Amino acid sequence: MTGLDRRLVTALKDAHALQQHVQAVLSETLTSVADEPELCRPLGHFAERSRVHTREIEDRLRAHGASASLVRDAGWLFASVAEAAFGPGHRAGAAKYVRDAYSAVHLQIAVGELLRRLAERARDMETARIAAGMCADGQEMSRELAQSWDLALEITLREHGLGDAGRPGEGR
Repeated sequence: MTGLDRRLVTALKDAHALQQHVQAVLSETLTSVADEPELCRPLGHFAERSRVHTREIEDRLRAHGASASLVRDAGWLFASVAEAAFGPGHRAGAAKYVRDAYSAVHLQIAVGELLRRLAERARDMETARIAAGMCADGQEMSRELAQSWDLALEITLREHGLGDAGRPGEGR
């Protein structure tokens, strides 16, 4: 195994760990917006695509004679659980969960971009294809989430008894 191949395996392990994090964040977000089909549909679709990418990454790791890193996976999952349980988003409402999902999606895009480029240099076109798919799905979800800020804020305000709070452009 060349040095470039070792770097690719490390990048695949990192991508797998990040996918675990993305799935945990999406699960929390889906729970927080369960009664809002406008948010649930795209988030649910993206969660399914994320699971597909995780399986594809696992396949690529096996193709390289490796497996996911339990330590990396556990670290990302612990971070997700700790944020959900104790972080500033705890019971804070849909807006913060959507914010966290938006951040996780952008991490996925960044990891996918680097993985794709590294895979191309290592001439692993299958991994490059998978990474490009991660990026495309992440960019699509980013656009969906970017259009949901007002809805997420409305849900949060409603949850806190502020459903009648003014909207932008309305007088005070």
